[in-house]
Amino acid sequence: MSQFELHLYRTKFIKPAQKGLFDPQITPQAMFIEGIADRPSIESRRENVWRIGNIEYIDNTTGRFAIGRDARAAQEKFDKDSRNFVRQIEQTGPYTYVYFDSRIGLLGIAKKTKLASDVEAIADKIKKLLSVSPLVMQNQIDVRVDKILDPESFLKKIRSAHSIKKFTASFTGPNPIDADEIFQKPLAFYCQQVGGDHGSVTVQGASLNEDVVEAVAKSTAATANKASAIIKVAAQSRSTKVEFGEHAKKAFAEVDEKMEDVMEAVLKAYREVQNDKVIRREKH
Repeated sequence: MSQFELHLYRTKFIKPAQKGLFDPQITPQAMFIEGIADRPSIESRRENVWRIGNIEYIDNTTGRFAIGRDARAAQEKFDKDSRNFVRQIEQTGPYTYVYFDSRIGLLGIAKKTKLASDVEAIADKIKKLLSVSPLVMQNQIDVRVDKILDPESFLKKIRSAHSIKKFTASFTGPNPIDADEIFQKPLAFYCQQVGGDHGSVTVQGASLNEDVVEAVAKSTAATANKASAIIKVAAQSRSTKVEFGEHAKKAFAEVDEKMEDVMEAVLKAYREVQNDKVIRREKH
């Protein structure tokens, strides 16, 4: 059996600091569910429309939906009657599946080069599709769909370093329910209150606490933010900068695998990033 890969992303619905008079107090989870239920569409260029469809639920919070392009494209074929090769314009609809956990805004986007050259382009279309949801537009919500970067290499370098001299981590406005209490939650709230949409904090010292740096780095990666550090590999060595890689964390599944099993593979990959908390699917 052949495998396919899914890239992990995170949706964020960031409310403005000044809420409207009739703000419905709706949760990010409800915004996501209503956003895909609307089956939105956007026209990226003439006769090329991106759509959401094929929504299926595993339980109350997890499932999958399809995202694809409805377009007209030239197809080259051999015509048996004329015995000539011909070029015909036909309606096409390449699509891929996106597995989701709406509680935490987690997405596992299945890679499909026939749809887009890279998964980042698909993620950008998901962001734009969710952004045209009536609920999002009425409440001036900023939608983000960001990569969950794989922190493994970064964490290995942190653990093996002689000392950590500087640590920088980024944050966005409030959203993830499982963000850490030390860094992400309070700074995300601060970001919202000052009317910002993102920011970063840097701390420096002779030797920063490795355990705290590691914990904040995991939470930063899991909430689809970025981190970097200045370390010394040995006491007399020169300082070196290390940071998260550019690629999203990946999950792998068999092509014919059940939807439930693919979702578990996505959640397992997410747990590998977060490491200290277990996210399991809800049962009916």
